[in-house]
Amino acid sequence: MLVLVRNGFPMQLNYRLELWAARRLFDNVLASLEWKVLLRYDALNEQYRVFRVDSTRFDSTTRIRQLGIFSNVGDARAEVERTMRVMLPASPRAGRQYYRAVLDVQTLSNDDLDEMQRWLRGELRPAVRGEKNPGTAIGRGVQRVFVRLLGEARHLEARTPSFRIP
Repeated sequence: MLVLVRNGFPMQLNYRLELWAARRLFDNVLASLEWKVLLRYDALNEQYRVFRVDSTRFDSTTRIRQLGIFSNVGDARAEVERTMRVMLPASPRAGRQYYRAVLDVQTLSNDDLDEMQRWLRGELRPAVRGEKNPGTAIGRGVQRVFVRLLGEARHLEARTPSFRIP
């Protein structure tokens, strides 16, 4: 994946941490946190930039924070892999609970591909006028296949054992 980053494609890591209540029939989500970490290579300055994007569902605000600027990919990777503490406390009144963590990593999204295609074709006018490129269902399907071949995507999940807070 880092080869694609070195060639100018951004890497996006989407994190989701959920606290679940373990029930007899159906479990339910008690709380969740989501954030993104972005890794981009700035070819002009020969630097790697790492950002964290926090979104709040309640007031629909997004906070972007730059975590660092690095001259080599190893230091940038270390920042991306750094352990981060998040606050999602379990509830003593919820009974049996467990945490579920999800990580989706991708180096090229459909939006990135659309933007790259428009740029390669020199299509600046539709963006300036606010017109959208409608595309076709077949074209979008081909794009998705192309994204999967060119970019990489990984989906990882982990779950803790159930626990109860006394």
